[in-house]
Amino acid sequence: MSSSAALIEPIVAWRLWHVRRHDDLYRLESFTWHHVSWPARRRFEAECSTHGAAAPVEGHECGIYAFKTRELAEDLLRRYTGVRQHYGRPYQELPPLRQGCPIAIGRVSLWGRILARENGFRAQYAYPYDLFLIGGEDGLARELRRLYAVDVWPS
Repeated sequence: MSSSAALIEPIVAWRLWHVRRHDDLYRLESFTWHHVSWPARRRFEAECSTHGAAAPVEGHECGIYAFKTRELAEDLLRRYTGVRQHYGRPYQELPPLRQGCPIAIGRVSLWGRILARENGFRAQYAYPYDLFLIGGEDGLARELRRLYAVDVWPS
C-alpha cells in the first residue's frame, strides 16, 4: 500500500480506548483525545479543524490513529500505566486503574482515506472490531457488546 490510499475494504489495526459513562450508557472514548466518544453502531469519522472532512491529510496530524500491531498498542498502554500488560483468557496482569476508568484494547476496522505511517495508520473512518477490557467486569463487557455489536472480553 502506498503512503496514502482510499480503501473500501477495511484494514484491521489496534488501538486503545477509555471506557466512560455518558448519561446512562458506557461509551468508548478516544484514549488521547479525552471526551471524544465513539458512536455506537455507526462509523467514527475523522474531523479536522483545519481540513474539515478531508482528514486525514499528509503533512498534518489529523485522522483516526491506530497501530499496526497489538504490541505497539500495548507499548502506549505501558507508558500510560507503567505496567506490562497480559490479558485475554490464559492469564491477566491488570494495571492500576487511573481514576477508576476501565480501558479497552482491541482491534479496529479502518477504511476510506488511509495514510500509512511507520507504526500504524491514520484513517478517515473507523469502527471497533473487538475489545479486551482492562478493569472492566462481565456486566460492562455485556453492555459494550450490546451497544457496539462487537465481541468484548472482560478482564
